[in-house]
Amino acid sequence: MLKLVAGTASATEGAVTTFGAPIIGPAQSRGMVFQSIDGPLFDWLTVQDNVAFGPKMAGASKTERKEIAGRYIELVGLKGHEGKFPHELSGGMKQRVQIARTLAAGPKIILMDEPFAALDALTRRVLQRELVRIWSETGCTFVYVTHDIREAVLLGQRIGVMTRGPRANIRQVYDIELPYPRDDLDSRFANIVRSLEADIETEASGQWADI
Repeated sequence: MLKLVAGTASATEGAVTTFGAPIIGPAQSRGMVFQSIDGPLFDWLTVQDNVAFGPKMAGASKTERKEIAGRYIELVGLKGHEGKFPHELSGGMKQRVQIARTLAAGPKIILMDEPFAALDALTRRVLQRELVRIWSETGCTFVYVTHDIREAVLLGQRIGVMTRGPRANIRQVYDIELPYPRDDLDSRFANIVRSLEADIETEASGQWADI
């Protein structure tokens, strides 16, 4: 699904559109944040130069690149670390750099493929909260893939539950109206989690029945 929205794969049926226009390939309006905490960053560039890479490729001046990079580095909470290289950063800091670099390219939609899955539980919890803040401050649309039901309910406004493959599709869409920040001890939160678990268990039991 992320490949279809990113424009790196074509739909065999139907059409995928963003803001009313069909997706016919990759575009600057859509950015990607990967699960890997090491591969996506350029090891030979500092935090500032990593974040400024997109604007540089777009032809921004040195002054513009510095201003843009500074804005997003501060947004993700890395002010003061601009001169560090990736090997000097923790896993959570590397993911912050990746998010800042994606935002600096000016996308309207950010695609995230389990971006916090490789992080420890405490760092993941902190970044989940931070992501809500970044989303609210930027106004970008985030499409977030996760296998963690609790994470989906903590972050999502609309949650789509996929069916099992082959030829997977969306089984159910939940509109989540809980206010932010969300409390996982709230009974409403727990009820949504139980509904999602029931859908996923139904899909999983069907998969085992086919074996």
